[in-house]
Amino acid sequence: MVDPPKAKGFLMSAPNAQSGSDSEETGTLLQATGLSKLFSGIYALKDVDFDLKAGEVHALLGPNGAGKSTLIKILDGVQPQDEGSVEVDGRPRTSGDIATVFQELSLIPALTVAQNIFLGNEIHNALGLVRTGEMNRIVKVLTDRLGLNIRPEEPVENLSVASRQLVEIAKAIHRNARVLVLDEPTSTLTKADQLLLFKSIRDIQKAGVGIIYVTHRLTEVFELADRVTVIRDGRKVLTAQVSDMEMKSLVSVITGTKTDEVGPSAQDFDRYVPADEAQLTDGPRLQVSMLSGDRFSNISLTVAPGQIVGIAGLIGTGRTELLETIAGVRRSSAGDIRLDGKSVSFKSTAQAVSAGVALVPEDRHQSGVILQHSILRNLALAHSKALRRGPLMDDGAARTLVRGLIDTLQIKAVSMGSPVQSLSGGNQQKVVFAKWMQPGVRVLLLDEPTQGVDVGARQEIYKVIHRFAEEGAAVLVVSSDFVELQELCDEIYFMTSTTMSEPEPVTAETTDQYIYSALNERVIKSHERD
Repeated sequence: MVDPPKAKGFLMSAPNAQSGSDSEETGTLLQATGLSKLFSGIYALKDVDFDLKAGEVHALLGPNGAGKSTLIKILDGVQPQDEGSVEVDGRPRTSGDIATVFQELSLIPALTVAQNIFLGNEIHNALGLVRTGEMNRIVKVLTDRLGLNIRPEEPVENLSVASRQLVEIAKAIHRNARVLVLDEPTSTLTKADQLLLFKSIRDIQKAGVGIIYVTHRLTEVFELADRVTVIRDGRKVLTAQVSDMEMKSLVSVITGTKTDEVGPSAQDFDRYVPADEAQLTDGPRLQVSMLSGDRFSNISLTVAPGQIVGIAGLIGTGRTELLETIAGVRRSSAGDIRLDGKSVSFKSTAQAVSAGVALVPEDRHQSGVILQHSILRNLALAHSKALRRGPLMDDGAARTLVRGLIDTLQIKAVSMGSPVQSLSGGNQQKVVFAKWMQPGVRVLLLDEPTQGVDVGARQEIYKVIHRFAEEGAAVLVVSSDFVELQELCDEIYFMTSTTMSEPEPVTAETTDQYIYSALNERVIKSHERD
C-alpha cells in the first residue's frame, strides 16, 4: 500500500515556520514594486508599489474602475504586468503563492467539503481508488487549525454562503498559498455570517498568512485591517496604518474630495415638509396590514410621505419577497396594502408603476436595467410615456431628458450611447435610479440599493434617495448593511419570517452593532415561539 502523503498546506506545518530569508526576517511577505499595466495605450495601473506582511490584513480600497482588479490580477499571476516585479518571501512569485477568493465562488455544490478542497489533487491508494477517509482526516486538521466548524463530509450545497467562502479559503491554504486575496467577501453575507468570517480571518492571521482585503465597506476596514492602501485612477494615493486614519478622511482620499466636501449622512438632511399639506393624505403614504405571501406572514408597516424607513432582517426571512409583493411582482395570500389610504392589489408591475410604486431590485443585472442596451435606450424606455408624441417617441426630447438625468446623477460614461454593462457598478445603479426620476413616484422600494457600490457612488446614491423623500415619496429600504440603515433611515423595523416589530426611531445610539443585537434577539424569540 502507498504511504499516505503528509498533510499539505502552509497551515499544516508549524504556523510561524521561517525559512530565514531577509524578507521574512523583516516580516515582508509580498513585495510588488513599480507595477504598470497598459490597455490600448492607456494606463490602468501606473507605477504602483504594494507590500504585505506575514499575518497582516492589508485593505485595498478605491472607487470602481480605480485599478484594484488589475492590481489583484497581476499579483495573482492571472495577468502579466508591463513593468515592475512581484516577489513572495524575497523570490519571484510562483504559481500558488497567492490565491484569490472572488465573490463568485468556484466550488462544486454536489461535492463534499473535502472533495472540493482536494479537487484535482486527490489521494489514491495502490489500486487507484480515492482514499476518502485520509482526505477527510487531513481536511479536519486543516479546518480545526482555521477555527472552522465545518465537517469534511458535508456537501457544499448544504453550507451557508459564509461557510462556502471559508471552504474556498481552506482550499487555497491547503494548496500552500502564502497570500490570500479576499474580494468583497461580505457583499452577500448577513451580519452573523460576517462575524463568522471575521473570526476565521483573525485565526488565519495568527498562522502567518497575509491577507489582502478588497472592500467598499469602510467599517470593515476599521474593524479588521492593520493597514490600508487607496488606489485612484490607476495610481497609489495612500498607504497608512488604519489606526492613524479617521472614516471621513479615508472617504476623502478615496473620492478625491476635501474632507468638508464628503457626502452627507441622513442626519445632514432636513426632512421633507410639504408646502401644501392638502396635497397629501392625512394618513401614511404606504400602509401594509397583516400581509402574507411567499416566505413571510402577518407583516404590518407604515411609511409616511417624505419618510425613509428601513427593514433589518436576515437573508431568507422574506424581505425581498415583501417588497416584490408590494410592487406587484408577486401576489399576496392574505392581508391588505393601502396607497394614500386606498386599498390596492397590483396584478403586475405595470399596474404598480402606473400607481406610482417603483421597485429598485436587488439584482440590477437581472431586472433593473437591460445591460446590453445603451443608457439612452434604457432611460428613454422608462420615460416613454412622457416622451411620446402620438405613436412615436420624440428622439430630441429623449436625448435632452437623458442628458439632464446623467448630469443630475453624475453618471460617469463616455456618452449616453454607452452600453450600461460598460459602466461601473455604482454608475449602473444610478441608471436604475434614473429610471424612476420622474413625476408621480409615490412609493420607492429599495432592495440592497448600494450593494457592490464604492463609497463615493454610495454617497451620491444616498443623495438621490433623499431627493425622492424630499419630493414626498415614501421610501422603504431593505439592506444587509446595518451601517447603511443607521445612516439613511428615520425608522427601522426588525423582520423575522413570522413577525415584524414596531418601528424604532434612528438616533445617535442606533449603531450597526445595536441593530445586529436587536435583530438577533428577535430571531431567537421567534424560534422559541415556534
